[in-house]
Formats: sequence, C-alpha cells, structure tokens
Amino acid sequence: MNAVRFNEALRLAAIAATSASLPAQWPVGLVRDVYGRLRFAVNALRADYPEAARIQLEANTSALGAFATSNEVLFRDDFSDADALFSHADWHHTVVVTKPAVDGAAAAEVSVQLLDRQVTGQDWLRTEGSTPDGTRAPRVVFYGLKGGVGRSTALALLAYRLAKDGKRVLLIDFDLESPGLSGLLLPEDRVADFGLVDWFVEDAVGQADSLLPDLVSDSPLAAHSTGAIRVAAAMGNGETAYLPKLARVYADVPKPGGAQRFAQRMRRVVEALEAQEKPDVVLIDSRAGLHDVAAVSIAGLATVSLLFATDSAQNWQGYRQLFAHWQYRPEVLRHIRSRLAVVQALFPESNQAARAARFVQHSYDLFADHLYDQIEPGDATPTDAFTFDMDNQDAPHFPLRVRWSARLQEFDPILRVEDGGVDDADIELAFGPFFQEVISAISGN
Repeated sequence: MNAVRFNEALRLAAIAATSASLPAQWPVGLVRDVYGRLRFAVNALRADYPEAARIQLEANTSALGAFATSNEVLFRDDFSDADALFSHADWHHTVVVTKPAVDGAAAAEVSVQLLDRQVTGQDWLRTEGSTPDGTRAPRVVFYGLKGGVGRSTALALLAYRLAKDGKRVLLIDFDLESPGLSGLLLPEDRVADFGLVDWFVEDAVGQADSLLPDLVSDSPLAAHSTGAIRVAAAMGNGETAYLPKLARVYADVPKPGGAQRFAQRMRRVVEALEAQEKPDVVLIDSRAGLHDVAAVSIAGLATVSLLFATDSAQNWQGYRQLFAHWQYRPEVLRHIRSRLAVVQALFPESNQAARAARFVQHSYDLFADHLYDQIEPGDATPTDAFTFDMDNQDAPHFPLRVRWSARLQEFDPILRVEDGGVDDADIELAFGPFFQEVISAISGN
C-alpha cells in the first residue's frame, strides 16, 4: 500500500469534508497540526450530529494514513471552551485542488475551512492591522526573495527624495538577520543607543516604552533638505550582544490578555514609533525570503508592498510558491493583491526593449496564474473583476523599474559629491521613474 503524502492527505480530507452525503447545516472543518496531521471538526454537539455522518467521517480519517491524528471527530462538547477552537481567527477558506487540469479541462476544486497550525508562516495568512484608517501615514514595504537586488539602496534613495520634497520619513529596519540600514544611512556617531532587537527583548520584561526615545536617530542624508529622515535601526550603537538578543526576538510574550505573538508585537512597535515620530511616510525594510517578518510586513502592515525581482528562473519560482499560498486562501488573496507592486531591479543598460518585454511577460504570467480573477473565454468580464491585460501599465504586475548604474554600485549615500559621492543627476537617471510611481501610489494619484 502506498504511503499517503502531505499534499494527498489534504486532498482526501477536503473531499471527505465536502461530501454531499453529509448534513449541510453543519459544515465540516479541517484542523491540521504542526506535523501536518488532520482531523475533522464539526461546530455542533455530538448528540445532534447524525451517527451515520460521524461514522462516515471516521472512516475517511482512516484513509489519511500517517497524516491522521485520531479517528475521533471533534465536536463542541469535546471542549470546555469550544469557541477557542471554532471561533479561532486562523480559520481560513482554503481552495483545494481535487483533480488537476487535464487536456484543457479546468481543475476540479473544493473550498473548505482549514485551521492550519504552523510553527512558522502563520502570518502569511493574517491581515489584521494593514487596512489604512485614513489618518495613518502610508507604509511602503521593500521586499525581495533574495538579497543583492538593490532593495536597501532603493529604500535609502526614496527616503532622500521624499525628504527633499519636505516629507518627514521614518525608516524601520526589520531585516533583523542582516542588519545594515544604519550602516547605509548613519555614521557611527549618529546610530541610536538602542535598536529594534532591544525593543523586543525589553518588551518581554515590560520595559519597552522607556526605550523608544533612544531607538531613532537622524540621518545626515536629509541634512540639506526641508524634510527629515528618521531611522529605527535593527542594532544599537556599540552593540556587543546582538545574537543572544536576536535569539529571543520571535518568542511569544505573556500579556494580561494572553500570549502575544511576534506579529502583534511587531505591529505595536511600528505604531509606537509612528505615534512618537509623526511621519508623513513610513518605509519598512523587510527581511528577504519566505520568513515571518516578511509575512507581517506584507500582509499585516503595508499600504504598498514593493516586490523586488530580477528576471531569473529562481526568482519566478520563489514568487510562484508565495503567490500559490495566497491563491488558495481567497479572503487573504483579495486583501493583499491590490497592494502589491513588482519592481524590476537592476534593469540592464543593454538590449532594454527585449529584456523589458520578457520581464513583463513573466510577471504577467505569475499574476494571471495566481492572483488575477479567472474569466472563462467568451464570458463577460464583471465590472469588479480584478484582472488586467498584460500591457496595462496600471496593473500590479507591470513593473516599476530601477536602472542598473555603475555609479551606484557599492556607493555611500551619505558621502558628499566632492568626496566621491553620487550626485542628484545620477540618482534621478536610475531612480526617477521609480520615485514618481511610488509617490503616486502612496498619494493616491
């Protein structure tokens, strides 16, 4: 007998949970534990649920092999506090492919409620806190699957441009495993006494609030502008114990209302910094890769998420994994997709037309396959459909571009021009259109 694997277990469980022979008034949910094992859950009293339906679910549980937790179906009377399970915020409508597309026929799918218990990655499905309230400064998240694509440079120079326009800009360095924003924007004598890792460890023992005034410092990059650039770096000045602090950052922290997750704490420090600094714009440097920091930044904080990419197979493969994760969680997908903007980083100086067209095609395929609404051939397109033509420059797949420039490789943004720094003409040549697009996006124009 062949072993049932992870993906197959969810497919079998979803088919069983949505069987037409089960009573429709009690939808069956799936609880998946941290090992991937599944259990059926019914928001009803055991005595009220038909015995034949219960036996049917128990038999289907046996078919899940090693990915079955128990043959017992979960009912309300199995818990002293049933709402702690059945009203949990992490239940999500999840689309499960039950039969792949074959010979042009569409794939067969079912939608089931899934409570997915994960050690990490839970925050890719949490969107609380990211809806603008009309009074908060816009938050722009800079994200990439890989480093080395000029993400931090683009962030620093956008801050410079906004400061020249008279804006008060708050930069937050959440790339905690690769801290570098302070080195890019602050001379050593300007680095604040404490960094974000200090806030997290002090918050765990109730001392974070007193740290805030010493967590932010002025960047001289804005010295000759009418605005300001305020930097909350990952690491404080003279740090000697960064790794022991970093090892404690992601822990849940006991609070009077219950344990507070890292995502909640991350939102709290952003809101506390905003209240203190009163910025016009917040720029967030997210950790690269499929990490919880990126999840909170994109799904839980961003007004706009800039997805930095180069035209490589590795890049598109990684983004497909992320987009597919959202694709099968419709309510999360609808919340996130209009906030995304692709950035073609390091746009080459040669053969630009062909390379631009190839990038657009790859980006469009990514969005069309996973995030855009699917319209069947011959069907009218609904007025509220989230779908775009490939050449629509207002579409999220159509890239903002940052030109590659030899002058901007390994440059120091706070070095004066007369000392070998880069002048505004070089910056504008590489970043001008990118600046305009981002500023337009956060101003609603």
